Amino acid sequence: MIAAPVGLSPGGYVPKAYAERTAPKTPVAEFEAAKSGDVWQIRLRWACAEPHRELGDDVDRFIDAAAVLAPTVADAPMMTMGAPGKALEGALWRADRTGLIGVRAEGLGTVERGDAPEGWGAKAEWKAGRWSLDFELPGWSVLDARRRLAFAIWQGAEGGRGGLKSVSPGWIEIGT
Repeated sequence: MIAAPVGLSPGGYVPKAYAERTAPKTPVAEFEAAKSGDVWQIRLRWACAEPHRELGDDVDRFIDAAAVLAPTVADAPMMTMGAPGKALEGALWRADRTGLIGVRAEGLGTVERGDAPEGWGAKAEWKAGRWSLDFELPGWSVLDARRRLAFAIWQGAEGGRGGLKSVSPGWIEIGT
């Protein structure tokens, strides 16, 4: 995994305040994807010494999270969260929620969040210093068509939020 390039973050604050953040907070993640019938099963595993599942009243506390994304067109750029007319879509899991959040973006700073498609879900467990996250995503036609995935992981204990995350270094080609 790599650190998401902070220099790409929109606005001026993050690129200046976090310019030294060049190493991923999650350097390694295990990833598997398989399809059974019309259901994509995607598994992520990563080390996380201190799980963050709730914010409480602390405005400087952040939640552990992970997202899986797929391109809606073949040449959608992953590192910039798509581009106008070249969207990415996917699912966001947060440790403080029971359901997934649907996401769609057409470039940096354009992420739209909404309800995940019906039937999409995830099961997560933190145990012995590791998160295990299993997505079940039935009927994901974009992934069916493109067979490419990327993922992002936010470590709340490390200040992960927004563009401060670890990401796959590019699209991952997947089979069935």
